[in-house]
Amino acid sequence: MKKYLFDTHIHTKEASSCSRVWAADIVKRYKELGYDGLCITDHFSASQFARHGSTYEEQVQTYLSGYRAAKEFEDENFHIILGMELRFLENENDYLVYGFDEEFVLNNDLTQYNNPEEFRPVIEANNLIMFQAHPFRIGMAVINPELLDGVEVYNGHGDHNSSNDVAYKWAEKYNLRKLSGSDFHGNTSMEPGGVYFDEYLTDSKQVAKALREGKYELKIFTK
Repeated sequence: MKKYLFDTHIHTKEASSCSRVWAADIVKRYKELGYDGLCITDHFSASQFARHGSTYEEQVQTYLSGYRAAKEFEDENFHIILGMELRFLENENDYLVYGFDEEFVLNNDLTQYNNPEEFRPVIEANNLIMFQAHPFRIGMAVINPELLDGVEVYNGHGDHNSSNDVAYKWAEKYNLRKLSGSDFHGNTSMEPGGVYFDEYLTDSKQVAKALREGKYELKIFTK
């Protein structure tokens, strides 16, 4: 039975200042690698947006620019999914969130939340799903696993040691869902990550549902 390979953690140069590759080139690269789609998870945080000194709506438009640029190169065999790497006010932890559309982000100020505990009701009310990204990278803080739907157990960013093996063991200990992603910024020193979905998915809500129901397998290189 065919599985559908998506990378779950991608940053574009259009929207994430840390990325070195434009959306068009990212899509081209992943099509050549044989993927079936990408989750564009550009950074979403008050600290990043403060550099622009703009209104919330303008900030959201910046955040959406990479996703929209990638979407221009979508076709029937390769889909672009909207996600985000969300950071709360309390620290520098990052969280991968799926299950929403553009309208949701525009109508809800997601920069106002101090921590995952405050944000958890939003997750529940809107059928979102949230994974802590690279939870054991230096500078990250481990949080109450009950506030999470899962953790990223393979992070392919070649410029960081994300202690993927520790993250995998932690997910096993607390029976958390596991996620694999490249954390693509243009670095190519590690194998790209991702997940194999049981069905071909075309939007973020479908991705959240599949992750929630465990209808996927990890493309992973370390435990």
